[in-house]
Amino acid sequence: MPIRVSIFSDEVSADFKEAVRLSAEAGATGLELRGHMFGKSIAAIDNNDVARIKDLCASYGAQVAVIGSPVGKCDMTDPEECRQHQVLFRRMVELAHAFDTRLIRGFALWHPDGERALEQVRPNLDEHLPRIVAFLQPIIQVAEIEGVRFCLETEGTTMVGTCAEARKVMDALGNLPALGVAWDINNGLSCGESPYPEGYELIRHKVYHVHVKPNAEKSLSTVGDSGLTYEQLLTALRKDGYDGWASIEHWGEPEHMLKGVRELIQVLQRVSLSCAGDQE
Repeated sequence: MPIRVSIFSDEVSADFKEAVRLSAEAGATGLELRGHMFGKSIAAIDNNDVARIKDLCASYGAQVAVIGSPVGKCDMTDPEECRQHQVLFRRMVELAHAFDTRLIRGFALWHPDGERALEQVRPNLDEHLPRIVAFLQPIIQVAEIEGVRFCLETEGTTMVGTCAEARKVMDALGNLPALGVAWDINNGLSCGESPYPEGYELIRHKVYHVHVKPNAEKSLSTVGDSGLTYEQLLTALRKDGYDGWASIEHWGEPEHMLKGVRELIQVLQRVSLSCAGDQE
């Protein structure tokens, strides 16, 4: 199966029906659910909302690709907040089953400076690793039992912003199958890590999801201000057997998001041709 295009629906329209329609028409058949679902976030939708979402997806030929949960965006020094996020994960599992997806995006606790963190200034991960493991261990155990995947996003305002940091956390948790990476390639670059080949080699075969952001020109011609292209990185992923989703995120205005979908489709068509040629 080829790599498929998904999109953060809440960045297309605050009207969920409109977001699903526009995304599907642009070619994004997968939705990453996070917010703006009938005025609610993914953490707040109820079972009636689930039924409405499923009906809309069926109407427009779309599906829920990923549960864009906030699990793990919490203060490691606040035990009660961490406990609440562990409880929230169980609801995210229920939603994953309801929407027939195995993928739940999550995080490895806030950077000590929280949302004010400078991405380039990385925390001492070794110092905080015991707390990260204590937080994530019960979550990954639930994921293993329930047959879902916790996709740890590389996000600079959290303790895991790079592939190297993700690798260290995965190793500390026993490298279990239920734990992998939601690879936000631009985020790793912003944290000072070269995404390819250096970053990618550390998470090879553990990429469970991909986020695709534009460069300053609102294009995929390069990954950020690097000399890399998404075509290079997605080709490497595909050759290694990746057949999951790539989600368009943070392109700005809705029309830019939809432009990103169309551009990513063209990139993936070239990736498919390249990989097919290598197999001949």
